[in-house]
Amino acid sequence: MDEKDRKILNLIQEEFPLTAEPFVEIGREAGITGQEALQRVKKAKDEGLIRRIGPILEPKELSLVSILCGVYVEEGILADVVGQINAHSGVTHNYEREGRLNVWFTVTAKTWESIERFLNTLEERYSLTIYRFPKKRVFKIKTFFPL
Repeated sequence: MDEKDRKILNLIQEEFPLTAEPFVEIGREAGITGQEALQRVKKAKDEGLIRRIGPILEPKELSLVSILCGVYVEEGILADVVGQINAHSGVTHNYEREGRLNVWFTVTAKTWESIERFLNTLEERYSLTIYRFPKKRVFKIKTFFPL
């Protein structure tokens, strides 16, 4: 990763341009063409430096419901369970962590009933106990990783 890559990654973390040609603007800020900026972002994504570029939407404002879940999954079925979780279109985050609950994920849907059906299916299929952590209060922080 060179200085231009670092500049681009810093730019897209701060404020992604909402224009018809965002990479032209990103390129201009980085001192390169829009096409080169796009190619560098694609390369960073292919290398795993970028997971995704997209908006963070507020479920409540879209008349959706969302819940954080934690579950202990044995190593032998971990890949299968995680694959099933990730296959759900409403899963926005899914992390493996150390500790008693080693898989944490957030699921969003139109109704609580549809979330419960999804979670109950996972619990029954894999003999799991999924802990549900409904949102009580939202704390927004700005996350920025300077490169």
